[in-house]
Amino acid sequence: MKRNSTLLFFISLWIGNLSLKIGVYNFIHLKTRLDLIEPGLTIRSEFGLTMIQCATSCAEDLRCVSLSYSRTTQSCKLFDVIYDSDENGNVDYWIVTNGSSRSVPKTCPEVASCSGITTDGEYWIYPTATNGRRTKIYCHNLDSVPVHYVTLKNTNRFIGHSYTNLAVLEQCRSDFKAPLPNVDFVKIQINIEDMKINGTDYTFASPSGSYLKYGHTEDCNGAADRNPCPRFGNATIDTGGTGLIFDPTSVFGKTDGNSFAAIKDFSRSSDGTRIFFWCAGWCGKCGPTSGPLQLKSANEFSEIMVLFLNKNEFLFVLNMN
Repeated sequence: MKRNSTLLFFISLWIGNLSLKIGVYNFIHLKTRLDLIEPGLTIRSEFGLTMIQCATSCAEDLRCVSLSYSRTTQSCKLFDVIYDSDENGNVDYWIVTNGSSRSVPKTCPEVASCSGITTDGEYWIYPTATNGRRTKIYCHNLDSVPVHYVTLKNTNRFIGHSYTNLAVLEQCRSDFKAPLPNVDFVKIQINIEDMKINGTDYTFASPSGSYLKYGHTEDCNGAADRNPCPRFGNATIDTGGTGLIFDPTSVFGKTDGNSFAAIKDFSRSSDGTRIFFWCAGWCGKCGPTSGPLQLKSANEFSEIMVLFLNKNEFLFVLNMN
C-alpha cells in the first residue's frame, strides 16, 4: 500500500542539525556504524537513487520508519524499526520523526515481530508510558521472552552498613569492619507498560556480600538523631546519559519504620539525573517510600523544586513544560 505520490515534495536542509522534509514527513539525520543497523534486515534495498529519492521511497511505504543512505554507492536501505545511533559512526542514517503515524515499536516484542531481529541489544522504541518519546531500551532474551532494561551510563552503587558493624548500645562507631556489602547495577529492569523498575532484578548487577534493592541502603551506626555520628550506608542513583530521570514526585525516607532511622544529606542534581543520600539508624533502612521508582522522559520536566516534608522525608515538585 502506497500513498499518493503526487504530494508536493520540498526540502529543508540545515547544516549542523541536519533535517529533511518530504511532504509532511520529517527526517532527522544521525550518524551510525554499519553493524548497528543490521542492513540484512531491510524491508527494501535500492541502488542508483539520490538521497531525496530514497527518502521519498520511505515516505511512500507505510512500514518505513528509518533509512540508511550511502552517497558513495547511492544505495538506499529502508527499515521498519529504529536502530541505534552512534555519533562516531560513518553511515548516514535517517529516522522519521513524526513516527506516531507509523508502526514504530513500543516494546521489545514489537521490535522482534516487526523486524525479525532476535539479537539482544540496544534499540530505540516508543513506549506508551513516555508519551511515545523515543527511548533507548536494552532488549534481553529477544529470541524468547523479551525483558526490558535501561542501560546505565554511570555507576549506580548501593552500600550497606549492616549488622556485622552494629554499634553496641546505640553508640557510634568511628569506623567500620571492611568490606561493606554493596551492589553495583549496570542495567535496571523495567516494566515497559509503566516504566516502573524491578529493584530486585540482579541480571546485570554485581552484588558483593548483599542483595540491596536498587535505590535502597542501610546503616547500623547509632540512632539518626545522634550527632556527630559518621554514616556509612549510602546510595548513588545516576541516570545521566539515558534521557530518563526518576519521577520527581518520588518520596525518599526510612523504609523499615525503625524510630532510630532516618535519611541523611539527601541531594538531587539540578537536571534530576543524579540522586545521592546517606542512611542513618540503629539499624535503619532507607529508600523510596512512595512506591516503586518510575522512570520518566527527562524532556517532560523543566524545573525541579525540593520540599521538606519533615526531617526524614523529601518530596520533589515539578513544573511541566
